[in-house]
Amino acid sequence: MRKFFNTIKIGFIVLLVLINIIQYHLFPSSLVKIINRHLIKIMLVLMNVKIKIHGNMEALNNNNLLVMSNHYDGVIDIGVLFDLYYNNNKNNKLYTIVKHNIVGDPIDQSMISKMMCYVKESFLKSLAFIPYKRGDKEDGVVVKQIITETLQDGNNILIFPEGTTRTDGIPKDFRHGIFKLAIEKKMNILPITLKYNKDIGSERGEPVNFYNVFDNQLDIYIHDVIDSQVDNCYKINDYLALKQKTFDLIVGSFTPTPPAGG
Repeated sequence: MRKFFNTIKIGFIVLLVLINIIQYHLFPSSLVKIINRHLIKIMLVLMNVKIKIHGNMEALNNNNLLVMSNHYDGVIDIGVLFDLYYNNNKNNKLYTIVKHNIVGDPIDQSMISKMMCYVKESFLKSLAFIPYKRGDKEDGVVVKQIITETLQDGNNILIFPEGTTRTDGIPKDFRHGIFKLAIEKKMNILPITLKYNKDIGSERGEPVNFYNVFDNQLDIYIHDVIDSQVDNCYKINDYLALKQKTFDLIVGSFTPTPPAGG
């Protein structure tokens, strides 16, 4: 019975996505942003996600930030991070780096994937997604330029630095490129850890189970901003040290805290 109701909820979530695409073409950007926020809240209610936040939410009110997080699942992770961000930052837009075929791919054998290609551009723009082709050097140069210009305009960018999802949400390593860019352009980083009560994610190449997004409890850990003006990694131009520092902060929240006096 629960699966039946969740199937209905998936239908409503798809409808919300279509509404978001349509309203993007109908209304000015200021109104689109407000509507987006409410559509995301409705989506999270349908998913029945119980969220507990740890750390200083004021950090989200900064601009020119690379917001970095671990990654379970594209639908629920982006939803909760968008909701968290816009509950605390009313002025600056949050862009997100996503894989170029997140919506659909014409060479995919899935009929749904092929159909979604027709609304792909509108979908990406309506949610401020920046598509990236992994392994494409030319596209990488373009995306880095977009990231630089987006931050210079006072906006923030959400990045999943491992570049893939994990069943248990615990990353194994981060990619170097974004940290090289952060060192070069003096970009501040806000690490965030998502920790669900269940292993709801998927590994690369595995089919996504959309039913996993329902009925979860989530702890969100907001870490201190890694400030490019004062952090030693930037002073010595060590992007590997910056990568490791960010990785340790995000993964550290998965380590159980020892009991007092233990």
